[in-house]
Amino acid sequence: MKKIIIIFLIFLASCSRNEHEKILIGNWNNHPNDGMTDFKFYNDSVVSTENYFSRTGKWKANDSVIFLKFPKIHPSLRENIQLNYKLSTDSLLIKNDFDSIYTIPTLFKVVNYWKHFLRELKMDIDLPKADFKLIKNNSMVFGIDLYVGFKNKKVIVNNFRREIQLDRDIEGLVFSERALRKENEEKYLYFNLIIDKRVNEKKIDSLKQILNRFPEMKIFRVYEKDNSEYGKYDLYGQGKMSNWYGRYE
Repeated sequence: MKKIIIIFLIFLASCSRNEHEKILIGNWNNHPNDGMTDFKFYNDSVVSTENYFSRTGKWKANDSVIFLKFPKIHPSLRENIQLNYKLSTDSLLIKNDFDSIYTIPTLFKVVNYWKHFLRELKMDIDLPKADFKLIKNNSMVFGIDLYVGFKNKKVIVNNFRREIQLDRDIEGLVFSERALRKENEEKYLYFNLIIDKRVNEKKIDSLKQILNRFPEMKIFRVYEKDNSEYGKYDLYGQGKMSNWYGRYE
């Protein structure tokens, strides 16, 4: 019995964390930067992913340094790493102990994939709820995503990290997408409309009128769906894409 108690106390000691470590526990990620960096700090371990390569180790931290220890895998990979860090409410700056400046792009705490993804677009999109049955869009690779939401209280349209003027840019956008496809694939292209629920119907109708310059292309309107994982990043470079849910309009 005494031996069991000692083992239990050792286990509790190994799981206890100081105040700085408790704040760090969670998922930190710098998507959408190329060469994505991702840390998942757990109570008993850490999973570090960079350039689609992951490894699991141990960690501890004080108020300014994170200490990482990984199993020996390859001579080119360091087993013991010290990262100097600066922490704000939901962002984390890190640098190697031998670097003089912070060169690694800022990591953000991931609580919700969709909200994390919207950092990339620098806009707010609160998707509408549907009062009808949603269908799953299984043709993501052929969709031209158009994000319609708010930035500084103004309605804007965004396509792949770029704010656009839809009336002016739609032809160039479609033609450039067609140029990337094989001849027999062009017929599958369509529009994904990801629109904030606060955008009024008059504005939505005006956008659809512009898209109807290409009547052969369908319009898929995206709606909120529980557990859909909209915006989830492809951490391991496997080409995985999260599907949209909604209906054709």
